[in-house]
Amino acid sequence: MNGNGDLRQKIDDARRRRLPMPELMAKLGLAEHAKKSARCPLPGHDDRHPSFSVFKGKDGFWFWKCHAGCGEGDEILFLSKLKGLSLTDAISLYLDMADFPSSRPPKSHEYPEPRECPASRKSPECPEFHEYPVFPVSPVCPMSNGQELEQALKASAARNACDERRSVKDGLWGLARDLKAVQKKFGPKVTNREMVLAFDEWHRLSEKFPDAQVPREDCLAAFLAKIGKVRFATGEGNTLNKALEAVSKLSPSELPVIPSVPDAPETLRRIAALHRELSRLCGGKTYFLTCRDAAKAVAGLRYQTAYNINLALAQFGVVEIVRAGDPRPGGKASTYWYLLSETESAEDDDEIPF
Repeated sequence: MNGNGDLRQKIDDARRRRLPMPELMAKLGLAEHAKKSARCPLPGHDDRHPSFSVFKGKDGFWFWKCHAGCGEGDEILFLSKLKGLSLTDAISLYLDMADFPSSRPPKSHEYPEPRECPASRKSPECPEFHEYPVFPVSPVCPMSNGQELEQALKASAARNACDERRSVKDGLWGLARDLKAVQKKFGPKVTNREMVLAFDEWHRLSEKFPDAQVPREDCLAAFLAKIGKVRFATGEGNTLNKALEAVSKLSPSELPVIPSVPDAPETLRRIAALHRELSRLCGGKTYFLTCRDAAKAVAGLRYQTAYNINLALAQFGVVEIVRAGDPRPGGKASTYWYLLSETESAEDDDEIPF
């Protein structure tokens, strides 16, 4: 067996038998977080509500996910996030914790092939984040910065490629956000050339799906337009995620009262609650919100409806539109000021369906 194959076998053996995710977390003193719903234990996340999940995939391996935006992955990625380690160091630490002796890196400079995920990339039991390359466990042979950038660009393209569920528009928007994050990490090394190379890889992976067979020139133009519209790179924008999570847990009696419309429908009041929560998280100052993000407060709500509700809330004196944005998805967000008291809530649960 070659060195790369031996390393992969050790990692798989550790993940499946020696030190799966629940046992790893127990060893780290985080056993209480190793369940389907828990508070996120990762540094920098002030988790007031359960947003962290640990679950077992159909392939027998364990995974974790923070639904508030800290990330998702396997045991190695968890160690990397928890302790601020590179993937190389995280692999080395994980194998040591699993009682595998550290091994010398393979003589070959090629990295092992990622293990194929048996289910769809979008399956929650077999998440897309599992498909990362394994690096030699040794500081003697680290990945060069150029190789790491190339891997990051390819991973962004693969993660957002079109499939049966992901449309061209959603794929390009996700790619634009991912590349913004890559650009923040690598700085000036990420030029327009690298952006286009990542797009070309995305287009190559996407074009086999019938719904994604859009001319390359049209896709490229749309992608470049989205790059300029991205406000939050992937992993940022946790204020919105926290606000949406908080609003999703509110009962009808906890939603804001619309003073001039006491019998306002729940849909309108739930979006008002999103404004209230964003205002609270921003310290009572102005905040940004797109109609697309506002629609996430109510399951199945169309962004056009959310846009109209925001206008209605301004008319009813719930919010002030400090600066109007673009009503189209992916457009510039509007700036709002929440005008009601944060403590206002309904006196009864009688709502009219919207």
